[in-house]
Amino acid sequence: MNTWFPIQIRFRDLDPLSHVNNTVYATYYEEARSAYFAHIPHWPLPGEHATEASEKEEEHTARIQTSVVGRHYGILIKEITCTYHLPLIHTDLVEVGTAVVHVGRTSIIMEHQIRDIQDHERIFSAGRAVAVWCNYRTGRPVAVPVTLRAAFEELEGRKFPVET
Repeated sequence: MNTWFPIQIRFRDLDPLSHVNNTVYATYYEEARSAYFAHIPHWPLPGEHATEASEKEEEHTARIQTSVVGRHYGILIKEITCTYHLPLIHTDLVEVGTAVVHVGRTSIIMEHQIRDIQDHERIFSAGRAVAVWCNYRTGRPVAVPVTLRAAFEELEGRKFPVET
């Protein structure tokens, strides 16, 4: 993983057993994905989607609210997994890492890890998120834009071949 984000463990993250509640790890992973995406120079614009013309005719879904001027494409999380190795407590100094490990036709798989800031061998959790590149107006997956795939390749220093 090449993108690391420090975590501030808040008192509200703790449960009655005085360790970070298991549900909070997903929030930490989300913060890491957000920090990772901040490294992408620009998100693809609507004109960068090959299927844009055919999608304009489809019915708008009220399940995801967008405005006329807003972006209608982006990532939706399909699946998140987490394996807990050590409990996190309020005094732990940790960071969460994230990396794109696979880019499919419409999906992006990211791996996450929470580790001690100073002792990188001390791993608290490992996780994975499957995201889908979607048209928010139709609620349907669409192909990951070439520009986004190239941004992931640049950040990760490797190629993600287009699946056929």
